[in-house]
Amino acid sequence: MSEIKVLLLGDASSEHMVSALDREDRKVTRVADPDELLRLAPAHQVVILDIVPPPRTAVSVSRELRSVPELADRPILVIAASDDVEERIRLLEAGADDVIGRPVDARELEARVEALDLRYRHSTELRPDIVMSPTKREGHRLVVVLSPKGGVGTTTVAVNLALAINNRLPQGVAIMDLDSGVGHVTTHLNVRARQTITELGHDPQAQTDMDLLRTYLVPHQSGLQVLAGPLTPALESLPSADIVTTLLETMLLVFPVVVVDGGSVVDDRLVGALERADDVIIVVSPDFPALKSVHAMFDYLRERGATIPEPTIVLNELFAREMLTIADIEGALLKKVAVRIPYDPELYLRAVNEGTPVLAAQPASPPARRIDQLATLLVGVDAPEAPLSRRRGVLGALLGRS
Repeated sequence: MSEIKVLLLGDASSEHMVSALDREDRKVTRVADPDELLRLAPAHQVVILDIVPPPRTAVSVSRELRSVPELADRPILVIAASDDVEERIRLLEAGADDVIGRPVDARELEARVEALDLRYRHSTELRPDIVMSPTKREGHRLVVVLSPKGGVGTTTVAVNLALAINNRLPQGVAIMDLDSGVGHVTTHLNVRARQTITELGHDPQAQTDMDLLRTYLVPHQSGLQVLAGPLTPALESLPSADIVTTLLETMLLVFPVVVVDGGSVVDDRLVGALERADDVIIVVSPDFPALKSVHAMFDYLRERGATIPEPTIVLNELFAREMLTIADIEGALLKKVAVRIPYDPELYLRAVNEGTPVLAAQPASPPARRIDQLATLLVGVDAPEAPLSRRRGVLGALLGRS
């Protein structure tokens, strides 16, 4: 492993941190001037903000670091004055990846720095410049987002991921709400659906005719097209597994990318979607019930002989304090965590209550950047030019344009 370079903003009182972190494979450089920090940061893997000289603050310096494109994903650890939740939220919203309150334990500091460096290296190794893997339908990709445990943010991830991909493929993305409960994709996007997947399930002709099927889709202001979920939690309100499969294949004839919010009930409908998916995103929270549910789902799929793509694990940090480490989670699942979405409850609550997803409301926030990173893992930085130019004609017809 190459040398880890850590850059620390602090004064003489920060020397105990330098001593705690310095070792054979890790070099720590301390600077006292924020401008010097900004100048040197691109050559370092981790940035620590300890003592920030006024009039600047840790919040303002974090924002300055994030405003530099080259440093958009560089891990930032802030040493806060206390464990105050409000201060932590302000720092996270400003761009910090992690916050430690004083007094600082040397072992915890080292563990946090090690974790940030590993996540950063792992994300840069995964970040592609083109589409990562071939798809089952050339030029079209089916992405299924799910979690066998409810309440971990599956819809939040699905909606924001669809928007992030749509930013790369304007008007080339549709999202299907397949949650077996009441669908909440429309709530997250603040759109109103007159007809849902329930009504579409009773319209055989529209299930195979994209011109008719599009009348069931609701356009979001971004260009993302939405097939709304049921308005009632009754299971019979959802179409059968065969109908869901037909709908997906019809939508994939036109849309380059279809994202499915699979919810948390692993029934025949969801299994059918998983078996036809090009990418499976499993959202987990850092707690044992979530990990146990994922294990149970894997066992269930194995027992029924279902074949699904190798899943991408997304860790959604739901707690202010770290409950389980990345190593704990990866060890329990025997799979790497591809993306970690940092804790920020106020941002999520505001987004869902206002109907403006995080990616649209706060695109520079740490959660939005991580979801954008997930989109990059799936579809690359930019779509290939030739397929995009061919798509425009098809999508123009779909949207009634010349």
